[in-house]
Amino acid sequence: MKRILAGVLCVLLPMQSVQASDIDTLVARAAASAPKQALGVAYAIGPGAPVVRVSGPVSRSGDVPVAAEAPWHIGSITKSFTAALIQRLVAQGVVSLDAPIGTYLPADRAEMHGDWQAVTLRQLLSHTARLPANPPRGTLQDRRTREIHQVRREVLGKAWGKPLTGAPGSYTYSNTGYVLAGFVAEEVTGQSWETLIQREIAEPLGLTSLGFGPPLAPGAAWGHRSLLGFRRAVSPDAEVADNPPWLGPAGTLHLSLADLVSWGRVQLDACRGALPGFLSAEACQEMHREVAESYGLGWVVVEEESGPRSWHNGSNTMWYAILAVVPDQDLVLAVATNSFDHKPIDALTLDLFDALTGGGDARD
Repeated sequence: MKRILAGVLCVLLPMQSVQASDIDTLVARAAASAPKQALGVAYAIGPGAPVVRVSGPVSRSGDVPVAAEAPWHIGSITKSFTAALIQRLVAQGVVSLDAPIGTYLPADRAEMHGDWQAVTLRQLLSHTARLPANPPRGTLQDRRTREIHQVRREVLGKAWGKPLTGAPGSYTYSNTGYVLAGFVAEEVTGQSWETLIQREIAEPLGLTSLGFGPPLAPGAAWGHRSLLGFRRAVSPDAEVADNPPWLGPAGTLHLSLADLVSWGRVQLDACRGALPGFLSAEACQEMHREVAESYGLGWVVVEEESGPRSWHNGSNTMWYAILAVVPDQDLVLAVATNSFDHKPIDALTLDLFDALTGGGDARD
């Protein structure tokens, strides 16, 4: 998902006073252009509670308004959580970013091609392991939720017996790589990725809204998908309301906008050395340092003369979300909607950055 917004976060001006009315005007304008679509915006400049604005109905076929505290599906922004989980396991001495993963998968080495055995967690998290973008076709139909570690083993096992292609170290955005990173974490800890995310991230940080799959909370926006040119709501109870659970480490998380901004705040604070009990400054900075093609470890990173900033977007084709952090301006911004309608959301994100950073008047 990272390429869609590639030019949006490249020019930011010094922080000036922010008029809440300007933000409200932008949100209202975006909402008016798609009145049957749910929209959420949250931001924070400095510490303190984020400002949250939501609009639109839970479903385009109804009139129940989306709730400000409701969770949103965040798609591939999940990758930033998986990368942080791996960094915490590195700090605990459980894994190394640069050891061949075959070291951690003795039960599977006999079935793995040597190319796969030699891959490192750093390569998986930076999309430089040469792994295919997605597992083989047909696996998306495997929606088992029990014994999820074994399901991930079976899905990966259909791919890891074959040699890898491409130049060593070359960048290929890969959901497969993140599923494999999550599988390694499961294998070395004996816990599911889902359990680890709750134990290592959600609980210590107080992200109480974090969950897996389509959000089911009251007031949460339903996902929508297009069929024959018509946008239709997908009940969160439907089996196809999200990607299959085994894809979790690559993109099945949901959480509220306030918690999503809190996650962005964690990045700012940890990289400044303010959260050593959660993530050291060095480990955090490593995640936000480019490895290849403007990608670090779980984050798209942009280096400009005015300072660094990081972001990620994500979608399961039924929601779309963006999270961005700007250290020099102490800014976190999150935007979400309940369909894969990225162009107006990307445009809104740019307008919001203009308003929040003094980059000019809102566009007509």
